Amino acid sequence: MNTNKNNMRSFFVKALMLGLLLTVGGTAVAEAKGRKFGLLVGINKYPDTIGQLGGCVNDVLKMKSTLTSRYGFKAADLTTLTDAQATRAAIIAKMQAYQKLAGAGDLFVMHYSGHGSLFPDAYSEIKDETKLLYYEDPESGEVVYPRGKYDANIVPVDGDKNTSGKPWGNLILDDELYNMFSAFTAKGAQVVFVSDSCFSGSIAKATGKLAVKERFVPLHKVRGAKNFESLKFKEPATKGFESAPATTNMRGLYLTLTGANAEETALDGGTPGVRMGLFTSNLVRILNTPAAAKMNYMQLMTGVNKDVSKYALDNLQHNQNPQLDASFGNPKSVIFSVPAGK
Repeated sequence: MNTNKNNMRSFFVKALMLGLLLTVGGTAVAEAKGRKFGLLVGINKYPDTIGQLGGCVNDVLKMKSTLTSRYGFKAADLTTLTDAQATRAAIIAKMQAYQKLAGAGDLFVMHYSGHGSLFPDAYSEIKDETKLLYYEDPESGEVVYPRGKYDANIVPVDGDKNTSGKPWGNLILDDELYNMFSAFTAKGAQVVFVSDSCFSGSIAKATGKLAVKERFVPLHKVRGAKNFESLKFKEPATKGFESAPATTNMRGLYLTLTGANAEETALDGGTPGVRMGLFTSNLVRILNTPAAAKMNYMQLMTGVNKDVSKYALDNLQHNQNPQLDASFGNPKSVIFSVPAGK
């Protein structure tokens, strides 16, 4: 009888252990489907010639908290670069480090909050812009950018320097970002780029009691010049060519979420409470709702666009319409999910 009891006890212990192993194994399998990496860049303290911002560091700190608490990111797999840390070299080095780590079935998220600017496409290494742009300061009527074709770019904290040796100095052009992201997708990793910056307009104060700036800096201010016409550009070392970057490496794995459309500015501040970007504050708010766990990117950005555009127009007399660019990715994939295939 005791032997039977012992056998029965042994059976239940083994069954319990098997159940635990299956549970743990299930979790391990879920994690093994793909690691989640992230680079979060937020810059408030620019050189005075570029202009200070106020909500960018809070943007990335709130995003980091959201990613780790709700979307399965491990703190060890996230890098946060703020203010003086966020140089061109540091941003590129971290992206290249994650390129080596990421593989098929992994996810890489980059969130950038800071100034955006524009650089003449004619002096970039890849001639891929087709749309003519022309901007004037809405208040003074001063020509900020003459009619021409421009590459959008992000402005690192040392954007006023030229340690890169490139004609665009220490700016990071959209062409460069695209090429770095394609190194991830070529390996089968998903890339989601979140940019709370703007590529048009001029630095301005909005009306009302809230402290608001536009996250844009004209190129001549980055270079410390009087105006655009006084800038002297050098030809790139690599001759340009009329060709868009190859899209074959994107493999349907690249999505961008931007704070405004290509002809608008994104506001720094604008909502009561902790100062953040108007776009990021609404993005993070929705990401932290219970319903977000099952949302796809299209549903997420539809909600963000609705809230941001209405608030900006009603309270700040400003047009800002966040965008989802799914030209090279699946807008119906679940938010911050890993792709199949590892």
